[in-house]
Amino acid sequence: MIEACPSYMDVGAIEGVMATIDCQTRVYAQGGYEALTRGSGLFGAALTLLMTIYVALIGWRLLFAPEGARLSEAPGAALRIGVILALVTNWSVFQTLVFDLADRAPVQIAAAASSPWTAAGGGQSLAARPIAGLDLAHDELRRSAVAFGVKAPPNAKGYASADAASAEALSLAADALMVMSVGVVGGAKLAIGVLTAVGPVFIALALLNVTRGVFYGWVRALAGSALSLMVGWALLVLLLVVLGPWLAALAEQREAQALQPRMATSLAALVLVFAVGQGILVAAAWVAALGLRMGLGARTAAAPAAASAPRTEPATSSFPVSRADRLSQALAQEAQRTELRVREFGAAGASVRAGPVPAAGPRPSDTLGGSYRRPVVPRRRGGA
Repeated sequence: MIEACPSYMDVGAIEGVMATIDCQTRVYAQGGYEALTRGSGLFGAALTLLMTIYVALIGWRLLFAPEGARLSEAPGAALRIGVILALVTNWSVFQTLVFDLADRAPVQIAAAASSPWTAAGGGQSLAARPIAGLDLAHDELRRSAVAFGVKAPPNAKGYASADAASAEALSLAADALMVMSVGVVGGAKLAIGVLTAVGPVFIALALLNVTRGVFYGWVRALAGSALSLMVGWALLVLLLVVLGPWLAALAEQREAQALQPRMATSLAALVLVFAVGQGILVAAAWVAALGLRMGLGARTAAAPAAASAPRTEPATSSFPVSRADRLSQALAQEAQRTELRVREFGAAGASVRAGPVPAAGPRPSDTLGGSYRRPVVPRRRGGA
């Protein structure tokens, strides 16, 4: 049963919004998954149809063996079917392998990478509790902006009054801090929730080669959202570490009613620089996610080489050749090669039996006196 999210009215602005987004994302992802896989008969019928087509294509390839299909591919196909069925029929498996990996793992990785800074100061720094620290930083920027506005002359413009310019700069920094936290981190969480809620549709499309590219696109989108969440959270922790001393000094000046426009301007510029850096990191995260290559990329890269390679056997028909035809062709070719080898060996044996071929040129009998032979006179025995 899906639990309802509690109300977060009595906490800070950023903490309440972030807690609401985190809870609603989890509830929406689980509810959408269960409604799609259990409550919708259309998805079940579509999944059954895709399974039938996939099994029929496997049988066709094993029967006619187009493009060199082999029986050894059957275990891989069975494994693919099993993984897809496990992911689209069990929320616990899907939550562990997809939702938690995309929503929980990036925050945990960022927290582990930032642990040396969050543990510094005995847990009293703003980075020790990032959400509460963001609320404190946002509230301090707002209070200081109001204090500068009260100190500035009535209806003063930023270009005419340093206090008015400081108030505008701190107000802009507070808005930028809200966008960096709620906008980037919360937006990434919402994207992950929606993508996981409709995830079974894209996972089912991974069955067929024709629709597998859509599944790869979904994986890249989910990876881009997860990487954006990771780098955005890590940068927020770093921002809180840097802002801690500045905010403490600004609070002391505000309580002492000795606000300095220079410090306010520097603090606002620091927040805006981190906002720009976060935008660059999010863009880099999406570039890394879009560079993800799976089976589709490998086949695409190998396609030009396969197309440019010479064909050893031209196609004689547009119909697929069965295994029996392939076997008969192979046996006929082997018989032709065997007959050719037998002929070559027979010709070589005949030349050896005929003896060596006399060399060209004049023979001894053709020269002058070469044909003369002295007659042999038999010896007579004594007394004969």
